[in-house]
Amino acid sequence: MSWKYFLPILILLSGWLKAGAQELPLTHFTSDSEVNALPSALVTQVYQDRQGFIWFTVFTSGLARYNGASMEVYDQSHGLRDLGVWQITEDKTGHLWVSSGAGLVVSEKPLSSYQFGKKIKFTPLYKGTLLSREAISRNQQLAVDTLGRVWVGTSEKGIIRYHIDQAGALKIDTISTSINNSGNLAVNSLKASGSGGVYAGLEGGILAEFYEGKLSQVYAEYTNAENVNFNAIYEDTAGGLWAYRQNGEIFYFANKITTPEIILGDLASNVTGITSLQDGTILASNGESGITMINRETREIIKSYSRSGGLLSDNVFHTMEDKEGNVWIAQSGGVSKLRYNFNAFENFTARSKAGEKPVLPSGKINAVLIPSSGQNPCRFWVGTEGGATCVNNYGSSRFITQADGLTGDWVNGLSQDPKGRIWIATTKGLNALVFSKSLLPRDAYNVREVQIFGKEAFIFSIWESPPFIASENISKGEDKKAGSIWFPGLKSLFVYYKDSIYEFGPEQGLPATLLKSVSIDNNGYVWVGTLDRGLYRSEVPINLDRLGSYTAEKRIFSQVWSLDKGAPTNHIEKLLWHNGVLWAGTQIGLFKLDPESFKILLHINRNRGLPANNAVSFAVSPRSGNLWVGTNKGLAEVDPVDGKVLSIITRQDGLVDNEVWLYGSVKVDEEGKIYYGTSGGLSIYDPEKDQPNTVPPKLALTSVEISYKSDSRNEVTFEYAALSYANVANVKYRTRLIGYEDSWSQPTNVKRLRYTNLPAYFLPRNYTLEVIAENESGIMALEPLRYTFSVEPVGWLQWWAFVLYALFFGTLTFIIDRVQRRRLIKRERDHARLREAELQAETATARSNAAESQAHALRAENEKKALELAKVRELEKAYNELKTTQKQLIQAEKMASLGRLATGVAHEIKNPLNFINNFAELSSDLVEELEEARRKGDEEEIKFLMHDLKQNTRKIEEHGKRADAIVRSMMQHARGGKPIFELFDLNDLVEKYTELAYQGKRNQYPGFKARIEKDLDAHLGEIRIVGQEVGQVLLNVVGNSLDAVLGKKKFTGDDYEPLVRITTRKREKFVEIVIADNGPGVPEDIKERIFEPFFTTKPTGEGTGLGLSLSYNIITHGHNGSLSLVNNDEEGATFIISLPILKNEPRKKVLAR
Repeated sequence: MSWKYFLPILILLSGWLKAGAQELPLTHFTSDSEVNALPSALVTQVYQDRQGFIWFTVFTSGLARYNGASMEVYDQSHGLRDLGVWQITEDKTGHLWVSSGAGLVVSEKPLSSYQFGKKIKFTPLYKGTLLSREAISRNQQLAVDTLGRVWVGTSEKGIIRYHIDQAGALKIDTISTSINNSGNLAVNSLKASGSGGVYAGLEGGILAEFYEGKLSQVYAEYTNAENVNFNAIYEDTAGGLWAYRQNGEIFYFANKITTPEIILGDLASNVTGITSLQDGTILASNGESGITMINRETREIIKSYSRSGGLLSDNVFHTMEDKEGNVWIAQSGGVSKLRYNFNAFENFTARSKAGEKPVLPSGKINAVLIPSSGQNPCRFWVGTEGGATCVNNYGSSRFITQADGLTGDWVNGLSQDPKGRIWIATTKGLNALVFSKSLLPRDAYNVREVQIFGKEAFIFSIWESPPFIASENISKGEDKKAGSIWFPGLKSLFVYYKDSIYEFGPEQGLPATLLKSVSIDNNGYVWVGTLDRGLYRSEVPINLDRLGSYTAEKRIFSQVWSLDKGAPTNHIEKLLWHNGVLWAGTQIGLFKLDPESFKILLHINRNRGLPANNAVSFAVSPRSGNLWVGTNKGLAEVDPVDGKVLSIITRQDGLVDNEVWLYGSVKVDEEGKIYYGTSGGLSIYDPEKDQPNTVPPKLALTSVEISYKSDSRNEVTFEYAALSYANVANVKYRTRLIGYEDSWSQPTNVKRLRYTNLPAYFLPRNYTLEVIAENESGIMALEPLRYTFSVEPVGWLQWWAFVLYALFFGTLTFIIDRVQRRRLIKRERDHARLREAELQAETATARSNAAESQAHALRAENEKKALELAKVRELEKAYNELKTTQKQLIQAEKMASLGRLATGVAHEIKNPLNFINNFAELSSDLVEELEEARRKGDEEEIKFLMHDLKQNTRKIEEHGKRADAIVRSMMQHARGGKPIFELFDLNDLVEKYTELAYQGKRNQYPGFKARIEKDLDAHLGEIRIVGQEVGQVLLNVVGNSLDAVLGKKKFTGDDYEPLVRITTRKREKFVEIVIADNGPGVPEDIKERIFEPFFTTKPTGEGTGLGLSLSYNIITHGHNGSLSLVNNDEEGATFIISLPILKNEPRKKVLAR
């Protein structure tokens, strides 16, 4: 091939070598891994079967199957012929084929038959047919065509083809690789085509195709060179054919009849491989230079990855993209996994993997600068603890250190002014770098010339500048047109503006402490965050064009937000003015502050979704407007409106490290890419390329163990995996065991479940385990994993054990019963004989004493009768005296009640009598006036006076009748005789007797007042009762309530208002009168005795104790009703009188009088 092809390739190679230090976000599996370690380090292939398991062919150790949670090793004990395995593939029926130096083996059954943790068994003898013993020592000597046939390339026997049909029968045939009678040529590589054929790389640099039983050449040079064999073949989705030669050349055939295009002339290698990603990108790998990515459409080299970029080795045997898009790399050293979204991350570190110069002098990134286009040859700058570093578009870097003229190697701040100067703030002072000598300022000193990627540059220092902690390229508010650069440091705040430098310090009101961050709001006020003094603000807006005048003034800054002023912290890490508010990063979270009131509008911390509380550095994306916040546990995207954490990016996703390092470590460029400086290097994250993992997890039960312990316990252990590999740590599982628990468990990343003592009685009991999973993007599995199993009862709970228990206890009971019966019969017989003898002996004695005993008995009986007769007479006398006393007490109670009634009646009758007297006097005066009018003959006056006399007469008659009614009511109450049931208006009866009781108490206790509330049911109607007796009850019960509130009033004073509430209501078969008060209530210990005769709580002499007892008898015995007492919840007591509604009503209806 002409050198004109190789020259640009060599140039490209030199570029790749420079860019090799960019690290991939890889996860490694090695023999030294603490978790899921490989059995040995050399892996020749990675393969994913249709169930989703990942297989590693581990040379010298056999096979390893990985499920995302654990590694399962297969060796000769599982049927492998040899541990030096090379390749693995699955045919259409699901059988797994494995090649090695000792030939071929296949799984005894399809993989789907090995469920729920069962180990796969391999065999070289499939159903009596011995598989090939031909040594296979290359990676691409197995292929499965579209019909499911397995093609095996050999060195001398051509191609052997195996086919297991749906019935499980194996068919074998051999295909010759002879060309022009050359004999069978050795097969170096095989690859099935999409058309149903198979491509083969044959000895001597021949590329051939087997299709429909015919062998045809695609390419041949007919040379005896040893390094022209095609060791890897690949057909892309567009039908293009890619072939990798042993000498490092990659051929591309647009179709089988075109002249090939040579894509690459890399280092020669016996180990080669070609595959593609889902987006069509071609991955070419070999044993000398790692992986090369090629654009399928343009055939241009995209980039190259080797050990210097994070691979375990440059010797790459095979690459494979799984169903989620993750790329697996089999190498000498182990396996590396590249997440599906790896293109969203670029990582730069200070690590040297293969002796190459690292990209960064130190991994601790203090500051990041994304320069504007112009003379600057740098894609970005980073400030580290080992100097400032310029990194170009090819990944090459140039360190600027103290040896080049910096005042110190510890760089904390980087900024670019409008003229393109790069300002470098260090812990020993301030420097700047320019790419034109004309840009050197007047006060520059210690000017040094340096070369940066072949471009002349000059470094200079600023005289007597203090140590700086950061640099802020800011302007008024969010106007970026006329920027200024502020350098906060120890006790000083430097400002660079329009080629001049100004300084603010304690004389201007700033505290004598470490100043950390600066921001300017829309009004021009300057805000300064400090280490331990909170937040300061200029007292007046700062005009940048008058900075010199402010530095000469005294105290233009004052403290506005600190612990003393109500702030939650004094430690300010970072300030940012955005959308009219001030954002402050602290050790306890990110704060959104109102600049006028200093009120906290939002406090975003771990409780609100941040990965950690310390918001050290953050920046705004010009694309989304969201904040990107760096913490020591990862990067978070925050909505500035509501403070919601939208996403979290960590090392697990692809960052070089989680811990953000300093205040200028987070920047966002115009394209929305986030530059994240950490303690381990720099990551550039592109959110637009970080798409969610949309592949649902496919669950597998990897282990089931049911055991029965010696202490009669059962134990069931399950292990399961989601077969999702993109972000294993963030896969969440929920489980439930149907038959034991119906609700799902909380999401967790635990992949092991253990149950002990599952209930089972008599017979085995069935349970069903269900597991559901969701991946790191929240995509759920399409259906739960289900596994049904049974648990045997422990031996002493088996059905036969209960049968034995029953037989044993039944037999034991029968035996005991028979023994006890015999003992009882014998004892009774002996007792009977003894008793018979005693009776005979006693008979004679009894007969001799009978007469005497009878005489004594008669005398005793006579004496007893005489005594009993005397006692009866005494009891009769006492009973009569007691009955007489009771009648006297009852009469006394009635008379007392009558007395109280009379007192009330006297008060009631006084009012109508006063009215009668008044109207009588008026009538007398009117008579005199009438006589005068008659003498005068004034007919009109006579008529008027006669009308008034008639009115007065009616009033006298009305009040006279009222007095009569009151008297008759008292007589009605006082009359004796047999009670008569009559129809009464119960509401009217309640009204009258309540008023009588109340007036009686007021006359008895002058000055006593109580509020009487009445709630009388208007639909109550008339009921059949003995009015006199019910009136007596109302007087007693209402009087009792009035006594209760009166007593409480004496103890509580004026703050207490006595209240008695009387309510009537109609029920279905009875009516109720409810009398409630707010008195002291009735103690629970005497509540049951309140209706007993002679029981009273009043002092001696103030009551007979018969009022409530009589009332109880009247209601319960006289009316078949009920009288009950209930203590109120808050205070007081309630009496409830229930009277039945009688069916037979008498003809006469009576009103209460």
